[in-house]
Amino acid sequence: MTQKDVYSKKITSEEEQKRFVLVLKDRLSFFPPEGKAFRLIHNGQPKKAKVESYPCTCRGPDEPHSHYFVRASGLKAGDRVIVQREAKGANRYLLQVKQHPRRS
Repeated sequence: MTQKDVYSKKITSEEEQKRFVLVLKDRLSFFPPEGKAFRLIHNGQPKKAKVESYPCTCRGPDEPHSHYFVRASGLKAGDRVIVQREAKGANRYLLQVKQHPRRS
């Protein structure tokens, strides 16, 4: 399995509070286009998901941009999420959550 087949990141407190997983801009192509529905399977339960965005000025008012995310509940800051595309061209992604060691 190559790096292109998997999206992995550590959950921040913002992501925990807002119940989503941020998608880094350079990894947007891993997911279907923004707004297009796909299946996100977590613990054997498929849920309808999509990449969404919100405008942001965290770099200052002269550098407006967007942040991209996929909604996902039950995540805690420090957890590591691993999203794996089931097959090239498939519309199904598997979500695995590795709990932070201090919570295990």
